[in-house]
Amino acid sequence: MTALPTAPPRLEPAPPAASSLPLLVAELEAAVASCLEPAAFFVSWQARRGGFTQPLIETKERITAAHPSLPPENPGSKWPKTSLGCLRDGRRLAPDELARLIQICKEESAATFRHQPGVQQQQQAAGKAEGIRLTVDSAAVVLFECRSLERLLSCQSVVFQGGFDASPPRQEEVARVASIVAEQDSPDYWFAASKDGYRESHYRGSHLGATLMHPLLPEPWEHEAGEVAHAGAAALSALARPGLHARGLRELADRQALLAAVARFRARVDAALPGAYAWFSDASLHITLRALIN
Repeated sequence: MTALPTAPPRLEPAPPAASSLPLLVAELEAAVASCLEPAAFFVSWQARRGGFTQPLIETKERITAAHPSLPPENPGSKWPKTSLGCLRDGRRLAPDELARLIQICKEESAATFRHQPGVQQQQQAAGKAEGIRLTVDSAAVVLFECRSLERLLSCQSVVFQGGFDASPPRQEEVARVASIVAEQDSPDYWFAASKDGYRESHYRGSHLGATLMHPLLPEPWEHEAGEVAHAGAAALSALARPGLHARGLRELADRQALLAAVARFRARVDAALPGAYAWFSDASLHITLRALIN
């Protein structure tokens, strides 16, 4: 037998205290939850929302200031959007196809979203002034294998714990996004929309990166909504998610309504332009808050 040498007892490190959380996680936990309201389907192959709220702008600014090694923020994450799909490789839109697609976007936007010309007044007259709203009450730090986020290496979700702010985005944020959406009505927009690049292989091809995002899928809210249904409305006070705590089951209903609207939109596009578009999986749909590694 071989004797094991004796050694002084090891001092094991104590578990990390809450104050020693990774800085980015601590910053996200301190963030304030707020609501975004979808505004339109748009021919940039994305559904767009009416501007970031002030709490989200401040969270993004704090992260940028605290981490100077991060790359500059991409133009696409300076306003909230969700990429729904992309043209297939080798496919190019003809001018008449783009016109047809823009018309579908406008019709589906008017049927779904509140902030469309003439629609808000009609809904208010019918007692339905509030449109679809999504509470951004968490962020996921994601390491991905493709730009569509359909293949992930890791995903750490952090629930905001800094309270809830129901204030809408500032008017200048809303106006800036409206000006972007209006670009599709420009006579020369076809030249930009028909350029090469940003096809299926760009989004689904192998590419390592990291991003900060908020998922659209209602599954986390469905889990807590089930707890409410089982324990009664009093359980709302104990919920971890500010979205359900502040808005109740309306949060879950709005997310389900948005995904249903996306499904209708996709079906209309497929009927008008068969085989033109590759749609990203529902599980990958998200709002990009900020790229971390491009």
